[in-house]
This record gives sequence, C-alpha cells and structure tokens, in this order.
Amino acid sequence: MKTKMTTSLLLGSALLLTGCAQSTDASSQSPAASSSAEQKSTQAQGLTTSDTWAKAAESGMSAAFGTLHNTSDIPLELHRVTNAQGDEIQLHEMTGSGQNMSMKELEGDLVISPGADVELAPGGNHLMFMDLKKPLVAAQTATLTLEFSDGSSTNVDFAIRNFDGAKENYDEHAGH
Repeated sequence: MKTKMTTSLLLGSALLLTGCAQSTDASSQSPAASSSAEQKSTQAQGLTTSDTWAKAAESGMSAAFGTLHNTSDIPLELHRVTNAQGDEIQLHEMTGSGQNMSMKELEGDLVISPGADVELAPGGNHLMFMDLKKPLVAAQTATLTLEFSDGSSTNVDFAIRNFDGAKENYDEHAGH
C-alpha cells in the first residue's frame, strides 16, 4: 500500500513538473509573439512630413502643402484631414493639362506607396481649406490632423506664410 501511494505521489509530481515545464516553454515563446505584435504599426506611424506650410488667408479658401513620406512597407491611405477649428479640409488633385487644368476633390483616399513621397504643391495636389472659420495668419502655425484608413491619426504643423506664387484664385472654386 505504501509503495502504491509513493508511486502515485511520484507520478503526480512528475505530471505537475511536466505541466510547469510546458508552461515555461509557452512563456518563453510569449516575448517573440509580443515582439512581432510590436512590429505591426499604424499607418500614422509610417508617415513623416517635411516642408509643410499653408497659405495665409483672412477668410474663404486656402491651401496647405508639403511632402508626405511613407517610411513603412505598407501603403498609407490618407482618408481625411481635420483641424481644431472645424474647417472643412478636402484632399484636392489637379486634372487636365495646360489651360485645361482644374482642381477637384480627390475621390477616395490619397495613397502613399511604401518608401514613396507625395508632394503637395501649389498648382498640384494639395489640402484645400474650403471655408475658413478663422484667418490663417502669416508667422503662425496651423495644426492639421491627418487621419488614415486604419483609424490612426497624427497631428502635423503647417507654418503659415504669405504666398502669391501660383496666382491661384480659390474664390472661383467656391461652388465646388
């Protein structure tokens, strides 16, 4: 009887130790699993910007420009742009050529390919303020929130400056 009880205790202990050993192996895999989860990032984390600026304006329409760079290995899909003032800000593209060029709201998201840049420039693609609620004053900064298709977002500062360069007349675009 003592032998059966001792054998049962030894078997029970062996099973318990085996269970602990499996548990230890599972936890040693856990850091690897969590590091691969950490490698997954949001679209907003893949964006860097440079040379960002917005055209000064008292009221009406204006635009914002700069370079958007994708540092990730997945496409970034810029879905929407907002600001704290609640201005309507649209993603605009230029279509046509020469005298027949016109701007229109981009249909869908602005896609930035992995490793690529998207230039937002006067006379080209840009962010369009449709009806300013507050003036954009030169030497100040406008902070815009760029929202991506995965739900992530990032705030980007745009230095406000006077600009007469491309002679855009945004008022003609007011019916857009």
